[in-house]
Amino acid sequence: MHGMKYGLNILKSMLVLALIILLGFSSCEKRAYRDAEKKNTIEGYGQFIKKYPDSKLRQSAEGHIAHLYFEQAFKKNTVQAYEDYLKRFPQTISGPIVIANLTVLVDPEIKRLGIEQMAKMSATIKTDLGNIKLKLLPENAPETCRNFIRLAKIHFYDSTQFNLLIPGVLVQGGSPQGDPKGGPGYTIKAEFNELPNIPGAVGMVREEHPDSAGSQFYICLRSMPERDGKYTVFGQVVEGLEVVEALSNLESSGPEAKPAPYQPVKPALIRTIEISQERP
Repeated sequence: MHGMKYGLNILKSMLVLALIILLGFSSCEKRAYRDAEKKNTIEGYGQFIKKYPDSKLRQSAEGHIAHLYFEQAFKKNTVQAYEDYLKRFPQTISGPIVIANLTVLVDPEIKRLGIEQMAKMSATIKTDLGNIKLKLLPENAPETCRNFIRLAKIHFYDSTQFNLLIPGVLVQGGSPQGDPKGGPGYTIKAEFNELPNIPGAVGMVREEHPDSAGSQFYICLRSMPERDGKYTVFGQVVEGLEVVEALSNLESSGPEAKPAPYQPVKPALIRTIEISQERP
């Protein structure tokens, strides 16, 4: 009996000691967080996270860091500053404000782009399965290319979905939340041209009305002459057609699904679309 009591006393002592240690660590952690709050710097919160990576206060510290980076971008008020911020914090709650400010800066630049300038640009669609590089064809569809470049530069396409995957035929993407009818809130005028819908051709998705395209686009994996002259083709894949093929083969709802066939079972995301200037 005495042995049992002795054992219980030891257990109680160990539990009390563990609680004291835990409270001590908790107290140190809270003091460190308060110190970071007093400093209110990216470095201060970063040091707290480094010292207490599993802290319950980590999310709050990360939120403060994001806000401080936002303040820096807002003060600079440049395209590069906002782009750097969005790359660092793609899911931030400040995203809509950043994109609105970025749009104000980008729009005048986009309006000044001439056909020759756009012809020297390329677009890289970044996905979880790899990158797809496009050559833009503004000689055939200047305003469509301009719209595509604009949406990419204001990061509209970031985290949008490929919402139609037909194996070996085509993929379709550029819709917020994967909505088959989603878009940027406006439509653009059609620029039907002589470019054929061949493997790698990139065209604008539209509804019944010719001028109903917005942000969604498709990429062909086989020749689709039935679309020639009826959809605006504005680009051509120059690298990564195998990535398009892989995307088309992801699991989908299949041809019989209603109301929307060939919808991806799991989100197939466009991480971002980068516009770059090709070297001469």
